[in-house]
Amino acid sequence: MVRKTKHPGVVALCGGRFQVFARVRRGRRIVAKQVTIIGTIESARARFELLKQEIRDSAPGGSLTSRIQTFGEALAFYLERHEPGKSKTLFDRLARDLGAVRIIDLAECFDKWFQLMRRSKAQRTGRPISNGTLNRFLAWSNAALNLCQRHGAIEKNPLRHIGKLREIPRDVVLSEIDRQRLLNVVDRESPHLSAVIRFSLQVPCRRGELVRMRRDDLDLFNNAIRVRCGTMKNKDMAAYKPIPPDMLDYFRTIPADCPHLFYRQGRDGAYLPLGDWKRAFKRCLKLAGIEGFRFHDTRHMAASAMLNAGTPEAVVVEIAGWTSSAMLRTYYHRAGVQSLKTVRFSPECEGVCEGVKAAAR
Repeated sequence: MVRKTKHPGVVALCGGRFQVFARVRRGRRIVAKQVTIIGTIESARARFELLKQEIRDSAPGGSLTSRIQTFGEALAFYLERHEPGKSKTLFDRLARDLGAVRIIDLAECFDKWFQLMRRSKAQRTGRPISNGTLNRFLAWSNAALNLCQRHGAIEKNPLRHIGKLREIPRDVVLSEIDRQRLLNVVDRESPHLSAVIRFSLQVPCRRGELVRMRRDDLDLFNNAIRVRCGTMKNKDMAAYKPIPPDMLDYFRTIPADCPHLFYRQGRDGAYLPLGDWKRAFKRCLKLAGIEGFRFHDTRHMAASAMLNAGTPEAVVVEIAGWTSSAMLRTYYHRAGVQSLKTVRFSPECEGVCEGVKAAAR
């Protein structure tokens, strides 16, 4: 039997037992504790006040507040729950330079460090650190601190007021001559990359999507390749990549015992995934005499080529895996010459042009 009492947070149970339930707001979260005791209503009321005081003096779910005092501890807290992936070097740099800074002093120290990084040069290339790289440092720092705030480990994110730096999108495109020269070098030096390079120049894909494509994802009836859930960067649902007409023969002739759509053969003849072909691609670019080009630039080239061929914008955004058309507008400016063909001048202007041509003759 359960009987409510006039005391908030105390519920009388049978047999002289009381259920005590206390709730305290800590920042944006409400922390609750519940116990069951045997005694009188006065002892239950006293235990209710004691529970509230325990919540105020401790962090929710343990002693996170007392444990996370420095920025390095906040980064470690984040990495316990998330894989850093290719950004591990960024986390290592943040931990090395700012790990000992206390959270209460982080805003001032991070701003000074951020400005110092803007004036520094990368050790590997000797060039100034790009705004895109600096924004990644800021984004991962905010991700770690926001996670700590959501868990009640810190009161607030001290870096929330620091804005991102302006990034200038890469505007790199291959001419038709450079494109053919690159394909010729790839066919000669790294033939196992021929198919994946030709596909990426026509269909906007990320490197990871291409590596994970498997034979089970191939749909030759609809001329499409299924990209499975969770394998695209910005989408948790499945998507499809179209197969260019000139590559249908390649996909039809993939060996029956090969599980991968893009593959290489080992010394024992086994079919292996391509893995990381960054070094081989760089070598082919060097032999082809092409500078300043990255594999990811093929993604933007393919998207622009699809639009120029008449593919609707929404379809290109869906194929590329962008969450909105904002990214498409960012990179499609490279094909502005194509849009000039649709410009029509007034008849008066055309008459003036004819007169100028006649005078020139």
